[in-house]
Amino acid sequence: MMVHFVGYNRFDKIHEHIQAAMEIFNHRMTLLCYVPAGVLLFFSIALYWFSPSNFPRWIIISIIILTAISVVTTLFFIAPIHATLPATGFQESIQNKLISISLYFQIIPSFATVFLALILLNKYLADTKSLAKWLFILAFALIFYTAGTDYVETLIYYPIWSVIGEKDWLTFRHESGLYFFRVYLIPSYFPLILLIFLNWWRPKGIPKLFVPIALFCVLFILGVSATYFIPKLQVKLNAAFSQQLIEDLNKNQFPLRGIPELIYFIVTAFMFVKIGQRKISEDNA
Repeated sequence: MMVHFVGYNRFDKIHEHIQAAMEIFNHRMTLLCYVPAGVLLFFSIALYWFSPSNFPRWIIISIIILTAISVVTTLFFIAPIHATLPATGFQESIQNKLISISLYFQIIPSFATVFLALILLNKYLADTKSLAKWLFILAFALIFYTAGTDYVETLIYYPIWSVIGEKDWLTFRHESGLYFFRVYLIPSYFPLILLIFLNWWRPKGIPKLFVPIALFCVLFILGVSATYFIPKLQVKLNAAFSQQLIEDLNKNQFPLRGIPELIYFIVTAFMFVKIGQRKISEDNA
């Protein structure tokens, strides 16, 4: 989502240091996107043999096919084009080709996969009251969606900023602002609302402390963003390029936001694990 809607729509604004920017992009994408894509396909296939008996086989097979389409597109069609970008630059023809391939063979299959996964989660939590079930399903999905978008923004895009240079900075910075708000910023606030309600209505098995811990992490991240990252770094970068501010952003991102985000995602994952442990315990009783 972040690469398709944000990256592809502003990389063409980099001219002066396009080679350095695209080299960083390729290096980061290999480690942070291409390798996880292969892991995702492996676990999707494993789901066929290791899944609850009430999961419809047609849904699992559909998920495997859709995931395979997305992963094969990523590794054998998108990645080779990305590899040429340091030499060719982000030309309009390449931009249009990437956006088209990504939309039809990555974004649409991914949306369909998520929809089917939500159906499976609904079946998995069939013994949970509707309000608690859907609060958890939506919170779980949105938390890991924001994990993915934040991970692209901070681990792939932030390092690229340092090599863009003053000449292209403002044009690059203000491009795709609407997409950035819709895809990245606005969805990041939804889990906060859901977690507040999840504190009272949550599936059986989730320990009482897990939701307050996740909620505290979100509030801490929002607080440090509102008092430091936005006014002291991002707002100033909206006005002018500053190598020092970008270095401060990259240096302070992980200790101030990355660590609580990591705790937040781990706690959310363990909520799901605890539900599973409760279900296994009840089945064996």
